[in-house]
Amino acid sequence: MRLALKTSDPVRTRSLRRVLITLLVATVAAALAIGCIAVSNAVNQPELRIRGIPSSGVLNAAALSEATLTVDTVDTVGSSDDEALHNEALRNVEARLNGEIVPTLWVGSHRVLDVGALRDGEYELTVTTDLGLLSREISLSRHFVVDTTQP
Repeated sequence: MRLALKTSDPVRTRSLRRVLITLLVATVAAALAIGCIAVSNAVNQPELRIRGIPSSGVLNAAALSEATLTVDTVDTVGSSDDEALHNEALRNVEARLNGEIVPTLWVGSHRVLDVGALRDGEYELTVTTDLGLLSREISLSRHFVVDTTQP
C-alpha cells in the first residue's frame, strides 16, 4: 500500500513557477554583470607602444648602438588611470622577433626587450598581451630594417 502526499496541483505549480522566476532573474543579473565588466574592460583597455624603432623604420650603425627597444602602455581613452590594468597588460607581454620569443625585463614602468645583437636585415617585432577572460588580446607589430653599411 502506497501513501500519496496530498498536495494540490496549484501549490505545486506555484512553487515551480517561483523557482523558474528566481532562476531567470539570477541568469539575467549574471549576464548583465558580465556584460558590464566586458564593456568596462573594452573601454578602459590600454594600448601597447613600442619605443626605440625610428619612424623611418631603419636602424643604422649609430642608431643600433643606442637602440633600446621598450614596450609600455598608453591609455586609449585618456581618462582612465587604472595603473593595475596597465601593469597587468605589461605583466603578460610576450614579444617575438621574426617569430622567436624575446626575453623582456622590467625597468621602471615598462618592459625592455633583450633582442641581443641584430644583424643587417629585415625584422618583424610583434608584442601581444592578454588581460584575462573578459578582455580581448592586444597585439602590436612593427617592421624595421637594420642597415649598418656605410654610405
